[in-house]
Amino acid sequence: MSFDFASIYRANREGLTELVLGLDSDALGRAVPATPLWNVKDVFAHLTGVASDHTTGRLEGAPGEAWTQRQVDERRDQNAREISDEWTALGPTIETMLASSGTAMSAMVMDAVMHHCDVMGALGITAPRDTEGLRLCLRAANSIGPRLDAAGLPALRIETTGLDRVLGSQDEGIRVRGDSFEVTRALFGRRSLDQIAGLDWSGDPSPYLPLFSFFPPRETPLTE
Repeated sequence: MSFDFASIYRANREGLTELVLGLDSDALGRAVPATPLWNVKDVFAHLTGVASDHTTGRLEGAPGEAWTQRQVDERRDQNAREISDEWTALGPTIETMLASSGTAMSAMVMDAVMHHCDVMGALGITAPRDTEGLRLCLRAANSIGPRLDAAGLPALRIETTGLDRVLGSQDEGIRVRGDSFEVTRALFGRRSLDQIAGLDWSGDPSPYLPLFSFFPPRETPLTE
């Protein structure tokens, strides 16, 4: 399945911008549990900073914590409208880059999708459960395979809406099933180990749990 990276990014950029510009100062300052150090405005600033850094080539340290925090800190004194104006101005350039880069910049698109969900969750808004952006993020499960191989584990089969795939090169070991939104959020570190273990596993999930998320899993459960 091929994805229109520019279209996915634009939809999330415009959707999140519209949402943020409708918030009052209290809502903008609300903590985003999926990103423990940031509030809603900080997440918006980070995504704008990512766009700016990609257009200027300011990528040293990407995608590390210091790189992302700098983006937030540099916009600390700006209001949401100022940040929005910057991201809106950068949008066409970034989307042209995405249209021509193939998968090379797909991580940037997935970052926008996940953070859009993060902000919606923080505001008590139920995020869409089936979008092209979420389907793109779900396909990123492919990167689990090499991690399983490196750990010497049997292959893992993931079965969910939009994905039925065996990950890893060894013989299939166990199978996990679950809601596609929950599986996707777990893959991106938005669920705790207990929540991941609570998916429908056909056997003991313990060896697989530390390798299931691309980012460190949460220490506490997150329900959205």
